[in-house]
Formats: sequence, structure tokens, C-alpha cells
Amino acid sequence: MSIFDIKSVAIVGASNKEGKVGNIILKNFIKRFPGKIYPINPNYDNLYNVKCYKNILEINENIDTIVIAIPAEGVPEVVKQAGERGVKLAIIVSAGFSEVGKKDLEEKLSEYSKKYGIRILGPNGMGIYDPYNGIDTFFVDDKRLIRPKKGKIVLLSQSGAIALAVMEWLSSKNIGVSKIISYGNKIDLDEVEILRELKDDQNSKAIFIYMEGLREGRGKEFLEVANQLNRPVIVLKSGKTKRGSVAVSSHTASMAGDYEVYRNLFKQHNIIEAKSMGDFMIYLKTLAFYL
Repeated sequence: MSIFDIKSVAIVGASNKEGKVGNIILKNFIKRFPGKIYPINPNYDNLYNVKCYKNILEINENIDTIVIAIPAEGVPEVVKQAGERGVKLAIIVSAGFSEVGKKDLEEKLSEYSKKYGIRILGPNGMGIYDPYNGIDTFFVDDKRLIRPKKGKIVLLSQSGAIALAVMEWLSSKNIGVSKIISYGNKIDLDEVEILRELKDDQNSKAIFIYMEGLREGRGKEFLEVANQLNRPVIVLKSGKTKRGSVAVSSHTASMAGDYEVYRNLFKQHNIIEAKSMGDFMIYLKTLAFYL
């Protein structure tokens, strides 16, 4: 299953309490998503006239994706149950994992991912905004953060804060997107996997990446996939100094890598490097005009 081909979604932590993460995500899907929606929260029988379930094991219909917005300690058990139910994708927006020293929780998630074949996006990210397919796990109310219209630009970012800032700027400039993906700690799906998914996506004509650092051993694969895309790939690499490399370790719990190595590889493989956030925005605006 493609991570963008979502036909049914269960939302764990769905709520009717205004401002709660699970409330915002549920309302996003009710507003935009054309497929089946299954709120999950043992405290409710229904939410916004949609039947609510105590857990995913109660649902007798096929579910291909689960969005998880509950405290970190409860996430592994939910992923385990989703795996047992045959769910193919878990989008985990919950924080509180290796970025705060709880590596053991991520190890459990990785174990269940391998055991059940369930792919994981996150944790500790904003997830996916895809206006073509009505997918929106970004947990900022759309009255505060206007969503960009449909377009041909893709933004990938480990950092949820950067994804939100660029999203707001794109909306203010009336620039459309095909997808914005914030993948946080990337314990499973990362830049390489996401680029592979985008290869045949006709709505995605230029790829912009805010990159903290590739996982160990993924550099060669990243370059190969980027070259196969046959479309512009623009990267803004954070952590250009040793101090900066430490500062961006909040998602990976590791150093972000030697900037000079990245810079030289980008040059050799025709990947455009934005030198600053200002340059990144200029590339966005210019390419959006021509696409």
C-alpha cells in the first residue's frame, strides 16, 4: 500500500474537546477525507455523529491507516493491535520517545513494525497534509493555520515546527502543494522511502526537503532515489556547524552528520542546496510559478 493511498482511517485519541490534538485531527478528516473514518476513544459512543470505538479490535471492517495521538506510553500497544488487525500504516503524531530519552518505546514500535508489516511514519512529527486525497494530520486548527491549496510542490521535513512555518508562508503567498510530510523521529519511513513513494506521483513536480540528517547507511540510497525522480530536488540542510549538528538531534537522538560531506554529495548529484531559509523560500516561489 502507498502511504498516500489511504481509503480508511482510525483515529486513536479522537476527542470532542476543542483544542485537543485528537479533536483537531478528527475534524480535519471529517471536513476533507472522502473515505471511512473510525474515531477511537473508550470515553465516547460517538463523536460528531460518527460512531466511536473503544479500541481498534472492536472494528470489524478493513482499516488501512491508523493515526495515533495519545501519550507515548500507550502507543506501542496500539501499534501492536493495529498490526494484529492488518493495518498497513501508522501515523504517530505523539511525542515523548527517543527525543526525551525513551528509546525503549521506539524499539517496541520497530519490533511490531517488523513483526506485523505495519509501516510507521513518526513518531514526534506532524504527519501528512495531502489536499488531493483529503489527508490532514496536522494538529493546528485551520482557523489559525490556513491550509495551502492544491499544487505541484512537495515539502518534506523532520521538524514539525519548520513544516508549519513553511506551510503558513505558502498559504500567505497562495502557493499550492501536493503534499507536506513531517516524519519526526523516522524510526521506519524516512526521506528515502518517501521519495520512492513520490516517484510515480503525477501531482508532485518539485521536492523540497528540510533535512536534519540521514540515517546511518542511507546516504547512497537517498542519492540514487533523488536522481531517479527526474524532477528538481531542493535541500535545506540544518546543522551546518558542530553546535548546529547537536541542536538538531531532537528527532534522531544522534548527531546530524558532517555538513561538508552532505554539501559535496549534493553538488556531485545535481541536488540543489538552499544556503538559507531565505534561499529555500525563493526556490519555492520561483518553481511554483513555473509548475
